[in-house]
Amino acid sequence: MDKQKQRSGSAFIKFSFFTSTLQESQNSQSDLFSQEVGALPALPTSREGQMVPAGAGTSTPAPDVMGILAEILKEQKKLREEVNRLNGALAVAQKVTAVEGSTIEREYVNLLKEKFSVKPWINFQDPDIQCMAQDLIKKAGWSRSTPHSVSVLASFGSKKFTHYRNQIRSKLMGNKEVDVEGLTLKSLHNYLWKCFLPPHVPVHDQERHHLTLMLRSFCGAEKLFRKGGTDGFSFWEEFEKFYTVVVNNTRVDKWDRLEEKEERRIKKYLDNSV
Repeated sequence: MDKQKQRSGSAFIKFSFFTSTLQESQNSQSDLFSQEVGALPALPTSREGQMVPAGAGTSTPAPDVMGILAEILKEQKKLREEVNRLNGALAVAQKVTAVEGSTIEREYVNLLKEKFSVKPWINFQDPDIQCMAQDLIKKAGWSRSTPHSVSVLASFGSKKFTHYRNQIRSKLMGNKEVDVEGLTLKSLHNYLWKCFLPPHVPVHDQERHHLTLMLRSFCGAEKLFRKGGTDGFSFWEEFEKFYTVVVNNTRVDKWDRLEEKEERRIKKYLDNSV
């Protein structure tokens, strides 16, 4: 009987120890699980407070795409308005600084003709031409500090000089009613410049006479009066070479010698024409 009680007491102690150990094990696992859950980061949420799936984003709020697009459109509108404003300002500037119809058009054309009748090319980088341009800009009331004003004058002047060169070339070789080759030097001079120059500019001028003489000599030497010019012949390009050679000649009597030569050539032509 005593042995039976001892066995029952021993079994009870073992059972109590087992249940105690089991309870501690469960408590330890519960504590461990709680600690692990507490260590996990919170799931990110969207701007509306909705949960974002794990791995699909971070805790940073999603960008406002519509807001960004609105800002871009706003900037584009500002840029378009600025471009339109600048284009409008440029159009006004070009209109204001146009030579045609301006108060300086007639004066400028007269100056260009006077310059051309001495030298058929114009260099707008030349100091004298620069001074002339600045004076015209001041008279027109344009801004002297605006490079556009100078470029307008240069463009207009260059086109006029091209037109004048074509006009004089046509007079020398394209007139079927006038025997240009048989004209005396004085008659040729009047033929080229009397109707070309403005009334206040004297027709007879030493430099202008020298240009007439060079044109006559060049056309006579190249036989252009009889040929009437040939296709592919660069008249003004070739004449410029001739002009440069004559002008750079340092002989004191070069103009007298050239004039005597052309007078003999004219006389010979007239004698052969009889």
